[in-house]
Amino acid sequence: GSLMKNGRPLGILLVAALWAGAAHAELPSPVLQHVFPAGGQAGTTVRVTVEGGSLEELATLRFSDSRVVCQPEGGKEFTLSLQADLAPGVHDVRAVGRYGVSGPRAFLVGHRAERFELEPNDALDRATSLPADAPLASQFVNGRFEKPGDVDCYRFAARAGQLIVLDLWAERIDSPVHGVIEVYD
Repeated sequence: GSLMKNGRPLGILLVAALWAGAAHAELPSPVLQHVFPAGGQAGTTVRVTVEGGSLEELATLRFSDSRVVCQPEGGKEFTLSLQADLAPGVHDVRAVGRYGVSGPRAFLVGHRAERFELEPNDALDRATSLPADAPLASQFVNGRFEKPGDVDCYRFAARAGQLIVLDLWAERIDSPVHGVIEVYD
């Protein structure tokens, strides 16, 4: 005889249970690898591009501070409004898309004017000039290495006895770059 309970075959329940287990599959995990530029000045708007894995159908970027307002621009580009009262420092940013929310990346907020490197600047004779009309203390440059071994050069005016602080934030904002600063006279 066949297995029956209340006039129904039990074999159907077994097949249904096996099918439900086979249908369970893991979705990809979104990974936010890069945000460029990796920061901005409080009180301004910044257009950023993100890169990573499983970032299909990106909807927004979510920040640890609600005073960063994100406007999608399509694809992997977003315009960020950084409110003037946003505290300086490193803030977490996550990408939100089809497969959920990514882990955090660092986004640096400051009160200094920011500028971008100008390519080509990979040799001393093609160095990006930092304007002399602004104090060096107010200079903040966003750059990126385009290939392994890339070099970015900058030129600025200085006078004897002047205190100048050069600071590279790469590793402190989750960049894989192990940067070196060299100063030439």
